[in-house]
Amino acid sequence: MNEATGGATGKEALSAGALGAAAYSAGVRPGLRERKKLRTYETIAACALELFDRQGFRATTIAQIADAADVSPRTVSAYFPAKEDLLFPHQEQAFRQLEQRLVDRPPGQWATDALRAWIEELFEEVDAKHEHERELARRRVIDADESLRAYERHQMERAEQVFATAVAKDLGAEPGDVAAQLAAAAAVGALAAIGRFHDEHEMADPAAHRDAALALVDQAIVFLSGGIRELRAHRGEPPLTAQG
Repeated sequence: MNEATGGATGKEALSAGALGAAAYSAGVRPGLRERKKLRTYETIAACALELFDRQGFRATTIAQIADAADVSPRTVSAYFPAKEDLLFPHQEQAFRQLEQRLVDRPPGQWATDALRAWIEELFEEVDAKHEHERELARRRVIDADESLRAYERHQMERAEQVFATAVAKDLGAEPGDVAAQLAAAAAVGALAAIGRFHDEHEMADPAAHRDAALALVDQAIVFLSGGIRELRAHRGEPPLTAQG
């Protein structure tokens, strides 16, 4: 089989998704070799999703995915060590973007504001790449398999912990603060509900579809930020300002 599009294996291939996340989030165009690896990465993920949606996640083999992507099974496994990873090809990029927004936010900006900006960025990327149909297919595959739903929840725990750390800072508390963890859990629950709305309620106008989902995001942010502000005040902390 032809693997000219990028037959990287081992640690080199495993870094493809992270490499793309770091390069594009920094606004830097990767070199030729890296672009070939990224094309292979995206091709494998797209072929896998098509097969999963058509014949089921469990019924689809790595060998079938490799054949559809015109690579070897070894290459598929090198880029995606776990079969479940094939349904979450951009998760690493999304988490890095969230973490970067939370860590780099200016003094005085609440974690919830950074979260809202991150969500809007994700919606814009889906719209810009015209990936709504792909997201619908991904949702169908995940919803049809309990193990995939559990895997998705496990994946979201990382975002929850990153957000909890940022909320703890807003509260003037140490990382691991229970109230911050509760706020982060509520945020992730809201994100799951809003993401489902975005995936399942198609509108003729993509912009109107995005705006409807963002309106729900804004309601969730108002709820979350109001609670965090009140809790900070209740603990005797001064208002959050540009001086920190």
